[in-house]
Amino acid sequence: MADTVIREDFRFRRVGGGLLVFIALPLTLFWARFGLPLRYDFADFVFILGGPGMLLLGLWAAFPRRTPRVRLIISDKDVRVVTRRGDQVIALDDLVSVQWSYLKGVRQQRLKFRTAKTSVFFDVVHLTHEAQDIINLIAIRLENRGKRMREGRARITGAPDGIWTVSDGDPFEKDV
Repeated sequence: MADTVIREDFRFRRVGGGLLVFIALPLTLFWARFGLPLRYDFADFVFILGGPGMLLLGLWAAFPRRTPRVRLIISDKDVRVVTRRGDQVIALDDLVSVQWSYLKGVRQQRLKFRTAKTSVFFDVVHLTHEAQDIINLIAIRLENRGKRMREGRARITGAPDGIWTVSDGDPFEKDV
């Protein structure tokens, strides 16, 4: 299979920049037509340059020129988390569990990959895929290796607990 690259999405920044352009363009045209006084002083320039300043800020936000800060590369052999701090590689053969949780106080999803030696967490914020999609992509790669992922259940209520354990066996085998 081809590698799946999941990267940061600039959707909110682009929408915000587009809204700034949408607001600033008529404002700039209005002040260019009716707002220019006959006698200029510094306060007039500051007031008139607010519209073009908002327009430039909106264009800067709508068209980001930097590379994404975070990438997640899922291949047939491993899962690679690429951040500015460095690369972290998790081999699929060593993967024990994947935990999907929310941070306390905010509605931000976090994935925690646990191996026998280490655990690596990864915040899923403004990415091209959601946490459930990432888990499904990893599960497909594990099925090709003869392993399966199964979500655990809470002891009392029987509700899903968000911890996906990896075990050997047929992915479609019935649990007893």
